[in-house]
Amino acid sequence: MRRRISLPLKLFFIVFAFVLSCIILISQLSYRYVQKEIRTTDIYYTNQILDKVDQYFTVNFSSFQTMLFSVETSVKANIDNTEVIKKQLRELYELNSNYVSNIYLIKSDLSILGGSTPTRIFDEPLAEREPLFDAADKNRRTTFVSDPYKSKYSGWTVTMVRYLNGAPFPMAIAIDLDLNAIEETLFKINKQEQMNLALITASGKIIAGFSENKGPLNIQDHTFSIGETSAEQLLDTTETSLQLHTKDGIPVSLLKKPTEKFNWTIISINDESRLKAALSRLETYYIGLLAAGFLLSLFISFFIAKYIRNPLYALKTKMKRVEQGILTTTISINRNDEFGDLSRAFDRMLQQIVELIREAELSNELERKLEIQVLQSQINPHFLYNTLGSISNVIRLGQIEKVDVVIESLISILEYGIADASEKVSLRQELQNVSDYIAIQNIRYNRNFHLIENIEAGLIDFPVFRMLLQPLVENSIFHGYNGGAIEGPITIHAYREGGIVIIEVVDQGEGIPTDKIKHILISEPSDVEVKRKRIGLNNIHGRIRLHYGEQFGLQIISIPKEITRVRALFPADLFKGDA
Repeated sequence: MRRRISLPLKLFFIVFAFVLSCIILISQLSYRYVQKEIRTTDIYYTNQILDKVDQYFTVNFSSFQTMLFSVETSVKANIDNTEVIKKQLRELYELNSNYVSNIYLIKSDLSILGGSTPTRIFDEPLAEREPLFDAADKNRRTTFVSDPYKSKYSGWTVTMVRYLNGAPFPMAIAIDLDLNAIEETLFKINKQEQMNLALITASGKIIAGFSENKGPLNIQDHTFSIGETSAEQLLDTTETSLQLHTKDGIPVSLLKKPTEKFNWTIISINDESRLKAALSRLETYYIGLLAAGFLLSLFISFFIAKYIRNPLYALKTKMKRVEQGILTTTISINRNDEFGDLSRAFDRMLQQIVELIREAELSNELERKLEIQVLQSQINPHFLYNTLGSISNVIRLGQIEKVDVVIESLISILEYGIADASEKVSLRQELQNVSDYIAIQNIRYNRNFHLIENIEAGLIDFPVFRMLLQPLVENSIFHGYNGGAIEGPITIHAYREGGIVIIEVVDQGEGIPTDKIKHILISEPSDVEVKRKRIGLNNIHGRIRLHYGEQFGLQIISIPKEITRVRALFPADLFKGDA
C-alpha cells in the first residue's frame, strides 16, 4: 500500500523548495552580476594603469627631446672645441644616468664622442651605428626612435637619434635609453598591481617587461605569442581588449594601448588571477549566504506548515470523533480565516445534529432511521476528508486559486445541512447545493461533470426535501460515471404531468442492469452505504412515500451504456400549503 504523505508535510516541502530555490536563484544572479562588475572594474582599472604608464613615457620622451636640443645647442656653440663638448656630454649623461645608457655624437665615419665612461675611452667606428646615422640623415627635421637592438656599449637598448643641422660636417646626436630602468618600473607596477605589463614595438619586439614572470606567454628571441596567436597578429587587430587561450586552454585577457609619443604599444596580459582571488573571497560570502538561506527556508517552511497543520489536525481529530459517534466533541479553533469558518460551521452543524437526533427519537422508528441517516450523511467525514484531500491536491499542483472555491463550496454545503432535515426547502436551494457539490467533485476528480438545469417555469420555488438532489447526483457520479473515472453531463429536469411534479436527474453513464433496478428501491441500505454514511435511493424513495403516499416516490429508467433517469414524483398541490 502506498504510504500517504500528510498535507502539512507536503506543504513544508513545497514551501522549503520554493523559498530555497528563490534564494539560490537570487544568489546566483547576484554572484554573476558581481562577477561581471568585478571584471568590468578590473578592465577599467587596468586601462587606468596603462594610461599612467603612457603618461610616464610621454614625460620621458619630452625629457629626452630636451636633452637632444640641449646637446644640439651646446655642440653648435662649441663646434671647434671638442673637449668642451665631451665635458658637457659627460655632465649631461651623469645627470640622467638613471634613465639613459649613453649620450653621444655620431660622426659620418661612425666614430663617436660619448658621455659614458666606455665611450669616452673607446670611440672607434662601429657598423651598428650606420643604420642610426642614416635614419637621422633621412629624417633631419624629426627625432628617430630605433627598434631595440644589442649595443656593444649599452647592451639591449633603444636609441633616439636626431640629425645635427647647421654643423660644418655631418653629425647626429644619439641617446641610448636605459631599458633596464624602464623594465624595472614595469616590474614594480607588475608586483604592486599583480599585473603583467610589457612595452612592444610595432614589429612585435619586446622592449621591456614580461621577463620576470612569463605566465601564459611563450617568449622567444625578444618576441612572444599566446597560444597560436603571435605578437604581430595581436598588434594587427584594431580591438584594444581581447580574450585568448593558451596552449593549455587557460583563458587570458589582453589589453593594449599605443603610446602617444613613441611608436610602441603597452600591453597588459592578465590570467585572471586577480579576478579569481576576488571571486574566491566572494564565494566564501556566497556559501555563507546559501547556508543562511537554507536555515531561513527551513524556518519559513516550518512556520507555514505549522500554521496550516494545527487547525487541520484539530479538524481531523474532531471529524474522527464524529465518525466514532462522539457528536458532543468540543475542539475550538480560534482563527479568523477559512479554517475558523469551517470549524464554526462544523460546530453549529454538530449542535444542530444533536438537537435533530433528540427530536427524531420522539418520532416513529421508520422516520427516525431515515432522518438519522440523512443527518449522518450531512456530516459525512469521508466527504470532508475527500474535500480536504482536494485542497491538498490543488495546493500540491500549485492551483492555489481553487482552494477558495473548494472551501467556499464546502462551507455552503455544511451550512446548508445545519437546518432540520425534515424542513422543506425550495428547488432553487437544492439546485444551489448540488452546484456546490459538483464544484467540489470536479476539482476532486479533475473532471468536468457539467450540470444542466431544465426547470419548467414556476417550479424553481417548488418545496422539496432538504438533501433530495445531492444523493441522486452522487449516484450518477459514483455509479453512472464509475466513481469519477469518466465524465459527462448531469441534467436536472423539473416539469408537471397532470397533478404530479416530476424532478428528474439524468446521466449518460454506465447505466443499471434491468434485473437490479427493482431491488434498489425496496432493499435495505448496503454495507458500503452504511459504512460511507451515504443516503441511498431507497431512503429518498421511503421519505417521499412516508410523507405523500404510496403513489409517489422514485422511478428508475435505465438503458445500460446509454442513459439513466431517476425520477422523484411529488404531488403538484404542494404549492397550496398541503405539504
